[in-house]
Amino acid sequence: MKMINLILGTPPQQNFDLVESVQSKNEQWRDLWDGPLRSENERNVNALVSSLRPNCTNLLVIGIGGSSLGLKAIQNALLDPNWNLLSHEKRNGPRLFVLDNIDPTVVASTFDTIKTDDPQLEHTVVCVISKSGETVEIAANLMVAMRELSSATFVAITGETGSLRDFASKKGWETLLVPEGVGGRFSVLSPVGLFPAAMCGVDIVALLDGAKEMAAHCKSTDNIAFSLATFLAGYVVENRTTQVMMPYCTGLTNLSHWWVQLWSESLGKINENGVRIGPTPLVAIGATDQHSMLQLWREGPADKVIGFIGVACDDDISLGEQTISKNISWLCDKTMRQVLIAEQEATTQAVSEAEQVAWTLTLPEVNAHAIGQFFALWEITTALAGCLLNVNPYDQPGVELGKILTADKLR
Repeated sequence: MKMINLILGTPPQQNFDLVESVQSKNEQWRDLWDGPLRSENERNVNALVSSLRPNCTNLLVIGIGGSSLGLKAIQNALLDPNWNLLSHEKRNGPRLFVLDNIDPTVVASTFDTIKTDDPQLEHTVVCVISKSGETVEIAANLMVAMRELSSATFVAITGETGSLRDFASKKGWETLLVPEGVGGRFSVLSPVGLFPAAMCGVDIVALLDGAKEMAAHCKSTDNIAFSLATFLAGYVVENRTTQVMMPYCTGLTNLSHWWVQLWSESLGKINENGVRIGPTPLVAIGATDQHSMLQLWREGPADKVIGFIGVACDDDISLGEQTISKNISWLCDKTMRQVLIAEQEATTQAVSEAEQVAWTLTLPEVNAHAIGQFFALWEITTALAGCLLNVNPYDQPGVELGKILTADKLR
């Protein structure tokens, strides 16, 4: 299978020695795509999917952060950018809803849509994803779901112990395990992402095979994860901390949002020397945000690192021969992909000439195998970048403090 291709721009002055990430209790995510853990997860996920999918027309997932962003990336890339607009006949599985916020308007609208489609809730599955069950946003949405969708089938994906595990057991819900040592933002290739993806018809074997192939590739002399980690971490040290991911494919938008959590929550830390350090990752959409961000990148501060995400092979549409003006007659007989690729190349050149740093990552195509590669590449890159920046990429003390303060305000 073809691999993701990486092209890096001007390298940073900061040099790092090759660092091998040390296997620890926090790195069981490396086993998700290979070996006994993969086999166990596939077996358990497939068994539950086989029993629930034939009768399921609506799948509601309740999660937040690592419990939802990876799934939304899979949904966006592999199911359809406008998935919920597809007719039932064109979908290869249930309609997927993801509640990852506590906006009352969105929550009420989601429940109303489900109940209108399935009044008796005989064909609705609610999947709640939380290692403990005590994350406030997940708990709040689950409380409402149990009241409004009480007749639905409930599934919990949770830790081996904890409040949600105990509650699900008491209720008789089906459960899947979040493996020990797999943090939320590294969990997309565990049952957290695999179960809802498989329910919706995604080829999870191809997803895991892509990740496995990328991990093997990153152990070779051409270790693109190390190249990417040293490049981006080097620019963090040089204070180019605004780091942008700009996909030129609408279906990759939520992959970029998944990367934002992974990159910021893993690397925005106080390092071993007591210094606050880390990147500020942002998402821009090509070509749309050329009409907003490009002005800043061209004439604003030269302090950005901008990554362009492209696809080598994707759908295309001919523009035809009729235009509204001779001034754009050069569009005749071109295709949309030709224009999109030209826009990406032009923007890369424009920001590079403005002394911003640019890099390009190209997926061979948008399929489960390539998306699996993308997930593994960035997880490995993040672990390496944490070592290079002397921070622990697996904790999140700032997030934990926010949870404590929220609870204090509601008590």
